[in-house]
Amino acid sequence: MQHIKHLRAAALAVAIIVSSIAAPFSIHADTVSDAGNKAADWLATKIEADGGFGTGFSKGSDIGATADAILALTAAGKTVTSVKSKAGKSPLDFFAQQLRLRKAISTGQYAKMALAVKSANLDPRSFNRTDLVQGVRSGYDDATGVIGDSVFVHCLGMLALARAGEAVPDKALTKLESLQTKAGGWAFAGDDKADVDTTALCAQALIASGRDAKSSAVARAMGYLRSIQNADGGFPYQSPSQFGTDSNANSTALVAQAIIASGDQPESWAAVKGNPLSALLVLQQPSGAIAYQAAMPDENVLGTAGAIPALYRKTFGS
Repeated sequence: MQHIKHLRAAALAVAIIVSSIAAPFSIHADTVSDAGNKAADWLATKIEADGGFGTGFSKGSDIGATADAILALTAAGKTVTSVKSKAGKSPLDFFAQQLRLRKAISTGQYAKMALAVKSANLDPRSFNRTDLVQGVRSGYDDATGVIGDSVFVHCLGMLALARAGEAVPDKALTKLESLQTKAGGWAFAGDDKADVDTTALCAQALIASGRDAKSSAVARAMGYLRSIQNADGGFPYQSPSQFGTDSNANSTALVAQAIIASGDQPESWAAVKGNPLSALLVLQQPSGAIAYQAAMPDENVLGTAGAIPALYRKTFGS
């Protein structure tokens, strides 16, 4: 009898230990949904008078930041046209204004606008009398297979074409695969210094463009990402890095999206103290905003916009 009591006590102790270890990885769906709703509500309040969103680094609205905000708001189930500034302008009004001004719009900006417009259930081939998809295609060089001016933009372009139902040129796919580093990642500028953000985006671009999630290039990319995951379950922009390797919201969210695109779930990537989703939840502030890093607990527009789609288990631009 005494022996049985000892066994029960030991079993209880093991159960408590296992429970304490598993707790950070077991996230109730309602918890994630509530976090996403709070973040989206906070983000909507940061709309500028012209309907756009700023980066937080400079004054005024920015096309890329506005596109990220739209992707976040639509992921949260919000109707973009209902999110308006005090002047009555929506994010789509800001896009229309930028197109009317006919300022130089880069390939990357066209790609982001096309993704955002598509997420709002509008046709990116005919938005404000502009074919945003053609804007992406005009940045494609058939001789080199390159879209835009960086690997990151190249992948944004691939995603924009794929999400619009357009065929991604084979040369663009093979070019991207040729730029993969020995470590398995991709670098923003195409050198050998791979970074998390570019790698996670490119993995999604390959899958969205028709490459199998189990293909060599995607598998190597996911292996690279897994190799530099932090103990909190999150990800840094780069590792090693002279700027530190603390997890940040944007990199962590992009990896979570790549995991989902690959057919897995973020919770399965459990580190010592958490997984990608729990790492994002830890960064949420009382206001609902998502901080960029734990060491910088400030309300961050880009961090919040980047995290929201991942919280709703949406891949980039889907």
